[in-house]
Amino acid sequence: MAQNYKTNLKQNIRIIWSGISLMADYLAVLLAELIAIYFSEENLRYIDLFIVIPFIYIAFIAAAKTYRRIIPFWQRVESLFYSSIYSIIAILLFFFVRASSTEHSIAFLALLWLASFLCLIVMRYILKRILDERKIFKIPLLIIGAQEETLAFTRSINNDIGMSSYKIVGLISDKIPVKGLENYPLLGDFKDIEEIIKTTGINNVLIAIPYLEQVKMQNIIHRVQPLVKNICIIPNLTAIPMGGIDVETFFTEKIMLIRVRNNLERRFNRIIKYLFDMTLTIVGTICISPLLVIIAIWIYKDSPGPVIFKHMRVGKDGKEFPCYKFRSMCVDAKEKLEELLKNDPEARAEWERDFKLKHDPRITKSGAFLRRTSLDELPQIFNVLKGEMSLVGPRPIIKDEMERYGNHVDDYLMVKPGIAGIWQCSGRSDTTYQERVQMDSWYVRNWSIWLDIMILWKTIEAVVAKKGAY
Repeated sequence: MAQNYKTNLKQNIRIIWSGISLMADYLAVLLAELIAIYFSEENLRYIDLFIVIPFIYIAFIAAAKTYRRIIPFWQRVESLFYSSIYSIIAILLFFFVRASSTEHSIAFLALLWLASFLCLIVMRYILKRILDERKIFKIPLLIIGAQEETLAFTRSINNDIGMSSYKIVGLISDKIPVKGLENYPLLGDFKDIEEIIKTTGINNVLIAIPYLEQVKMQNIIHRVQPLVKNICIIPNLTAIPMGGIDVETFFTEKIMLIRVRNNLERRFNRIIKYLFDMTLTIVGTICISPLLVIIAIWIYKDSPGPVIFKHMRVGKDGKEFPCYKFRSMCVDAKEKLEELLKNDPEARAEWERDFKLKHDPRITKSGAFLRRTSLDELPQIFNVLKGEMSLVGPRPIIKDEMERYGNHVDDYLMVKPGIAGIWQCSGRSDTTYQERVQMDSWYVRNWSIWLDIMILWKTIEAVVAKKGAY
């Protein structure tokens, strides 16, 4: 028997959550103001401290629709990032109009922006953790469909704190649920939709059946919409890049227009990416220079020979360049590889499939550690400084691999290869070669500066966790 979720509390969870989030944001902004005042030694009027500045922040956060939308955590952070920037600009204009702009220094505003951005993230994160641990303010969600799309959505709910507000109460499907959805009750077939929604009193439905033909999909949407408050739909748009999408609705013609931007074709975006690379790389090189020296000494003592290994890779527009790495193999690695592939059919098959060996006898003692921690790739920062690579981009490949990219090779050649990439934070060596190709293509077609920031952060997480390393 399906549980009934039609209670006043569960019907109004979104409103309650919005109010709690608003109060948390107010406290976060207030804390940020106090931090900025403390370090800049400036004073604020009480009305500015407690009302004007928090109101400006909350107005921009609300304008981004973050109080009612349930979105992945990184999208939430992105929204708070831009809301903080817009708020600081508005505060500066407010002070200027009030003829008090000279009362507050740039240092105060810079501190306020940084502190507010961090406090908003931390406050939202802590609040969400507390509520999730106590399993309160969960929004009951009914999912129509039980195939791969539903499985991907449930993974997002389980792995992303931003999506964990949903509680899946059951599935409705015309097919046997795929492996991984066994823990969710199958409540019925498509013919039972109306009865199940009325019985459960559910108000939020996800329709995840992109495999269904358009007429049948339209029929299900029309049946569901009058019975619930909110419908989410996973459409069949796998061939369309998701980054930089705008949607226009032509009501009179009853059609929807999807406008897709090629972000990396815009000169301004390429300049932003270049400045982002150079700034982080210069600062990072200065910070890690002692580590580079220590690693170089260790490599030489462990296996005398060149410390840096140069290997030709294919860059932007097909131009080859020497890709730098700390040497992690013995000096006669080439001969050892030829001998291994000649005498070991399994190793040869693995090499032909992935261009890598999980158990590579050529790797030195120091090299094993460097590869496991990805420290062997640190010298590629000099490739970035030379303009041959980017901090984030497709995995640099050798010329022989280009044919394996097939139709995706043009995507690879559009951009500079990167030290970090989406495949590295999605399993690293646990992913198949074809999956890595598709990830590289997806990155190029969906690029944004925020995507680069997210990939760098998740790559650090993957390296620290040693996820998929070898």
